[in-house]
Amino acid sequence: MTHDYFLNNFQNKKDKKTFNKRDQDLQNNKLKYKKPEDKYKLWLEKQFIIPLAREKNSTRNNIEKIIVDFYPQQQDLESLPPNSTLIEISFTLKKPYTSKDEGEFNVIDNKIFENPIVRDKFTGLPMVKPTTWKGHLRFAAERVECDKERKKIIIKRLFGSEPEEKENPLKGRLYFFPTFFNKEAEKEVITPLKRDTRTPARGPIPFEVMKPSKEGKFYLLYFPYPKGDNYQESQVDEDLEFLSKSLELMFYSYGFSAKKTSGFGVIERLKDDNVYVFPSKKKDKFSNLYKNLENNSQE
Repeated sequence: MTHDYFLNNFQNKKDKKTFNKRDQDLQNNKLKYKKPEDKYKLWLEKQFIIPLAREKNSTRNNIEKIIVDFYPQQQDLESLPPNSTLIEISFTLKKPYTSKDEGEFNVIDNKIFENPIVRDKFTGLPMVKPTTWKGHLRFAAERVECDKERKKIIIKRLFGSEPEEKENPLKGRLYFFPTFFNKEAEKEVITPLKRDTRTPARGPIPFEVMKPSKEGKFYLLYFPYPKGDNYQESQVDEDLEFLSKSLELMFYSYGFSAKKTSGFGVIERLKDDNVYVFPSKKKDKFSNLYKNLENNSQE
């Protein structure tokens, strides 16, 4: 069975009678589905998935208090060394966001759905992992218009050395935080098309998404320490200007979602009060994100 690994996690928590009851239910044909796979899914939903979903829902009563612990507090900001910069962005999705979780299914309205979105293991909330943010922002950074060699140097400063660079590896200056969506994901269905004939290649395929109008918060810390042998004060402004262009491309052009080639993960145009920068004197470095520039204001 495809879900046996999931069941094994509960083997020590559930009495053996529970597992015997599955076989008894199936043998007595108490379930109305004809296919064994359908019987198994319904039993799985009743015995494990619905109780687990209820447990996660009870956790959400204190969700705001829980997720605050993941982000820098005011006292943390006041302790940052010079030239450190925190960017906080409150965004609204313009296109759907999706991601691929390691699990094979999730429950929405007490029903099992395949291809679930990535969720936080503790709260059950749909989330964007720090590593996901880093990967998509680096993808956008590679596409910033800039001298090729200069761009390579800045990207290495911001994101660190590539895994294959084992000699004198450099730690990046960017620190990413998770993003939690406090609304539930919803079901979406796609049918992949063949490129040549534009006819269905397979499907339809169900998966979970955060639909347009859902809100989230993005946090990013620029921390240029340790300085390193080649550190110069002028690098800070250069880094932040390059970073702002990378963020602009990620949020408005390329997105930060799986299926971003289909336009997934793009956000609505930000306003001034959607962008918070600490220290505030650095906010002008990111004005391209919230000022209605001609090349980005077009729908």
